[in-house]
Amino acid sequence: MTLGAAEDDGAMTSAARKPTPEQRQILAPEIENLLWGLFGPNDRPFFDRSDIAPIALDEFVQCDEVFEETFRFLDALTRIWNRRCPGRPLKPCAQDRQAKEIATPMVLPDLSETPVSKRQESGADDELTPAADANIEETSVMPLPRPPDTPTSGSAQGRPGQVSPASTAPAKHREPRASFQLPNGKVGVDYAARIEGRDAEGRPVRIRDVRMPEGLGLSFDPDSGELRGIPALDGDHRLPLSWSLDEKTRYSGECLLIVNPDPKSLWKVIEPPDGSLYLKPHADRRLLTGRGFRIAAASRRGRSHEHAGTFRDDDFFIGHDAQTQWSLILVADGAGSARYSREGARLAVASAGAQLSEALAGEMSARMNAALHGWEADPEGVAQAMGAEFHSLFHKAGTLAVQSIEQEARSAGAEVRDYATTLLAAAVKRQDSETFLATFWMGDGAIAAYGPRGKVRLMGTPDGGEFAGQTRFLDRAALADQAFARRIGIGRYADLTAVMLMTDGVSDPRFETDNGLNDPAKWDGLWDDIAPLLASPEPDRSLVDWLHFFSPGHHDDRTLALLW
Repeated sequence: MTLGAAEDDGAMTSAARKPTPEQRQILAPEIENLLWGLFGPNDRPFFDRSDIAPIALDEFVQCDEVFEETFRFLDALTRIWNRRCPGRPLKPCAQDRQAKEIATPMVLPDLSETPVSKRQESGADDELTPAADANIEETSVMPLPRPPDTPTSGSAQGRPGQVSPASTAPAKHREPRASFQLPNGKVGVDYAARIEGRDAEGRPVRIRDVRMPEGLGLSFDPDSGELRGIPALDGDHRLPLSWSLDEKTRYSGECLLIVNPDPKSLWKVIEPPDGSLYLKPHADRRLLTGRGFRIAAASRRGRSHEHAGTFRDDDFFIGHDAQTQWSLILVADGAGSARYSREGARLAVASAGAQLSEALAGEMSARMNAALHGWEADPEGVAQAMGAEFHSLFHKAGTLAVQSIEQEARSAGAEVRDYATTLLAAAVKRQDSETFLATFWMGDGAIAAYGPRGKVRLMGTPDGGEFAGQTRFLDRAALADQAFARRIGIGRYADLTAVMLMTDGVSDPRFETDNGLNDPAKWDGLWDDIAPLLASPEPDRSLVDWLHFFSPGHHDDRTLALLW
């Protein structure tokens, strides 16, 4: 490579030197060869390029800024050599001898203008001038390293100031281009997809190898061309790869793989503000064991409430009288739009639960027990009589719940509607294989007598409003409604598996529609999910954990209470 003689006075520093357009054309192959010697694959690599895509490395080598700095580096080395060893030019490579014999020394001028791109065509007005140092008889030629497998063929006549083509490697040819496609993945979900690649002419290409980022969780199968595994990292991943058309020549490329995050990871868990009224735990649970049955209840704050930093609005009450063998289950769902509904739900289940417990422990219990003994003889008549008794009982319990809410609103200086809540209740008594239940249903959610398998009896109909998410809440208007009696359900069933009450945080994702609520197969599926939990040492704790299941679009508070 001919750089030219150096000036001993050092007036022109290497940092000030910039190549002319003609020098660029002459020196570009040599400088590129030097860079490939540093960065390219060889027995003693100077730089570790294991994590660099071939295309990126190629673009780096051909970068104008890299060319300029490498030029200055070679210029500085040549100056130092000529100053320390005047009159002793570097010995050229054998293939460069012809070039040396015809080469003319040149001086690199101090150019102040902005460097010209090495891609600019030659023909600039800059002239190459002879060396000023008389002690230098011929131009120093520094042999440069070549990238592996670079052909060096036949000699050719050069012109003054130009290295013969025989002494340099031919300019690198740009690799053919191809485009690649992969479907998106999702963190934590099994992924198996084939990389589809086509060259610029639309021909399919074969993927030979793919380099995977560490920790991505995928591997490449070269036989099928597939990526397989379970993605562990979300984001846009550019995968370096090699491909071929003829099974011989390999080319480099890259494919974009987009891995979407696990939706569960996007939800925040924020605590409610300090000093808030009506503090409430984010989860609650309870377990009761009776003679031949168990009752468990679990309630958990929903993801939407966690994300917004609000309290759990659901609540429940369960009870059992060991003497009369009557059991009680109540659940309530405070309105999300009511600022104190969490307290409204608590007051509703506590007030109504206390009233029902007191009534079923007194004279009413004796009347109901006597009526149940005559069920077989007159099921229709007994059902009507017991229905009238429970109509009165549930109306009184609902009235006491509304009164307690009204009293709290007055004390807090708030509106009654700030405590809006639903209320579902069931009074249950088991006798041998028979189960009697009387229910009250105000609002959404569900009450069901489930079992045996493949059979379900809904004990009412959920209240729905004109728009999604609307329902009917417990208030004086609801109590005065002439259709109140329709909210009471009476039933006596043999071989019943369980009595279940739930808020819409459970019923909506599990059943979705009213038709879904009436589908025994969906109830079978629910039972299959929770039955193993009920067999655990702490079924109530297991239910709390289960209530955190993920269902897109359903992130409300969840409460489930059941007797089995």
